[in-house]
Parts: sequence; C-alpha cells; structure tokens
Amino acid sequence: MAGGKKKKKKLGYRDISLNIMPFIDVFSLLNTFLLMSAVFLSVGIIEVQIPFLTSAPPDKKQDDKSCSVKIDMSKETFEVTADNCGVETSKKFRPDKAGADEMHAHLVNIRKQNLDTDKVQFFTEDDVIWKDVAMALDAIKLRGPKDPVFVKKDATDAERAVGSDALFPKVVMASVILK
Repeated sequence: MAGGKKKKKKLGYRDISLNIMPFIDVFSLLNTFLLMSAVFLSVGIIEVQIPFLTSAPPDKKQDDKSCSVKIDMSKETFEVTADNCGVETSKKFRPDKAGADEMHAHLVNIRKQNLDTDKVQFFTEDDVIWKDVAMALDAIKLRGPKDPVFVKKDATDAERAVGSDALFPKVVMASVILK
C-alpha cells in the first residue's frame, strides 16, 4: 500500500433517547408535598374560649347584681324586660317609629344606671317584618346625637372606640327555634 489511504471509520450516530418518566414522577410527587406544606403553613391559630367547669356552686351575689336586658318583639309590641337594673321591670312600646324612639329613651335610662351592662338579648316572633326588626335594632344599638357616651370603667382603647358609637354594643339575636 504505497501511499495508501487510511480508512476513516465512520461513526454512526444513532438517536439517543432519554427516559425522563422517572424524573416526571419524582417532580410530581415533590409538587404534591410542596403544595401540601404551603397550605398548612397558612393556617393560623384560632383562640377558643371554653367554659371553665367546676363543681363549686355559682356565686349568687354576683348573679343578683348583674343587670339583664331582654327585648321581646312581636307584631303588636316591643317589650323591654330589665332585671336587676334599677328601673321598671317590664315596659311595652308600640312597633312604630315613635315607639322605637320611646324604647330608645328607656334603654338610654337603663344604660345610664348600669354602665357595665353592654349586652341585650333580642327575641322576635317569626311573623315580624324585617323593616320593623331593623328599626328596633337601630333603636337598641345606635347611640343618638344627644345621648351620652357609655364606656365601662375598665374598658380598653378598642372598647372605648366601639362604645362611643353604640348604646348597647352587643346584641344577641336569641330567637333561634329548631323545628
């Protein structure tokens, strides 16, 4: 082989295929755990107040002194019942604007004598019109422009801010009847 040519070996390139299915499986599992942990990180702490159970009898002196205000509303009347509040125990008012104003004045009188009472239980019959309920709630909750500001003696700043706008800041709708 004189002056012979070197044979070049031809390399044949084949299509190379990568099996990426295991990578996809791993990343889909990682995404699942990532999303699950992200959801649990956003859960906050909720404070729940549970009643303290004791076998001791309740303190009767404290119960005797606390003022309890209840309002029963029917189609015919508003009836305000104030127990241990130093005012007339039960008083009825008409379910119209004038009656609501009279009831508001009576509630202001109750609140003047009992600064620590900031809750009213409100009962309604099931046939009462919503417009009348809203009028009664306004008379109970909203403080009029000429009404004094009622704040507890040991109130926090947040309670003082709420107390400046409300006659009775806490209204409990107590007319739930399960049939």
